[in-house]
Amino acid sequence: MRTSSLRTELLVSFAILTAAALMFALASVVLFYEYLDPAHGTWFLVTLTAIDVAIFVAFLAYMVQHHIVTPLHRAVQAAEAIAAGDLHRRVTEEGPREFRHLARSFNRMTDRLLDERAHLVRAEKLASVGRLAAGVAHEIGNPLGAITGYTHVLRRRAGKTEGAAELLEGLERETTRIDRIIRGLLDYSRPRSATPTLVDVNEAVRAVADLLTMQGVLRRVEVDLTLSASSPVVYGQFHELEQALVNLLINAADAMSGQGRLVIHTERLTRAALQQPSTRRELTGTRAAVEHAPPTRVDVWLANTMATEIVKIVIADSGAGIDPALSEKIFDPFFTTKEPGKGTGLGLAIVSRVIDNLGGTIWVTSAREGGAAFHLLLPSASGTPNGAPRPLVGAAVAS
Repeated sequence: MRTSSLRTELLVSFAILTAAALMFALASVVLFYEYLDPAHGTWFLVTLTAIDVAIFVAFLAYMVQHHIVTPLHRAVQAAEAIAAGDLHRRVTEEGPREFRHLARSFNRMTDRLLDERAHLVRAEKLASVGRLAAGVAHEIGNPLGAITGYTHVLRRRAGKTEGAAELLEGLERETTRIDRIIRGLLDYSRPRSATPTLVDVNEAVRAVADLLTMQGVLRRVEVDLTLSASSPVVYGQFHELEQALVNLLINAADAMSGQGRLVIHTERLTRAALQQPSTRRELTGTRAAVEHAPPTRVDVWLANTMATEIVKIVIADSGAGIDPALSEKIFDPFFTTKEPGKGTGLGLAIVSRVIDNLGGTIWVTSAREGGAAFHLLLPSASGTPNGAPRPLVGAAVAS
């Protein structure tokens, strides 16, 4: 909706008021002056002028109150509420164009404060979890290895003892599950190489899709690869990007119960294009004329990267989707929406750490057909001044 500027509204109102006052004064003089006693004519003009000025001032005061004071008062109230800790307070977007723009900027600033506070809390939490994970993984690994060895010995000695095989299978299954959790903890906390290399994003996507197809994970899934023709390249480690993509694709397959439609999309974008509203891409490959602004996370990330060109990866599925209320929690270690025994809650935490190591960011939205759409942004190698965006961190701190 187009709205006029404050300057235009005030000038137009002032012009209308001035014209009305002059016409009122002129009409009064023309209609009544000839009927008045000349001795009282001066008093008539003075009284008429006073009335005109009073009306002019009253109307001008109303315009200032309505167009300036009231919107500013609302903004001040919102600022005071936010300063008091209410970060969910917002300014109503109404009034002249300048105040609408001020309200949008104010609300966007508040959204960014919320996002940065959530990131800070999450970073502190993950740093603690990372340090704990490394210690726990090593401490549990040794006795777990001994238990596994004793299990194999028991299997050989038990032979065909009735019921022993079933009990030993259960024991091996549970120890294997513990081992998988330990390996996930080690993957989460293990130091990474500090020397990034050039990684072809399209090549990594194809390799992971082929691998999971051959393993049967995507056997009944319709995989649609819509990859950038310009072969986007980023700085990092090929196996790390593969690890992140494997986790995301396995999660998508699990969300679809092994069958459905999976879209993997890559493209190269400039900073300016990334900050503009874009059309939402459907899983069918069409583009709907529905614009949506980039999330606050993008603004925060762009403020901390010097890349002029961005590589975007979108992985969208036709599964059950993710509750928007859980869009941040799903990246926390040990948080999972899967049934007990079917997930450790470390997959997306590892993905988040890997993407952070690559200098990027990740978030999740709802796909148009009801599933989840994971968005990954990485600095393009061709658009990153002075080489790699930053050294890959070695500590177990995710984004």
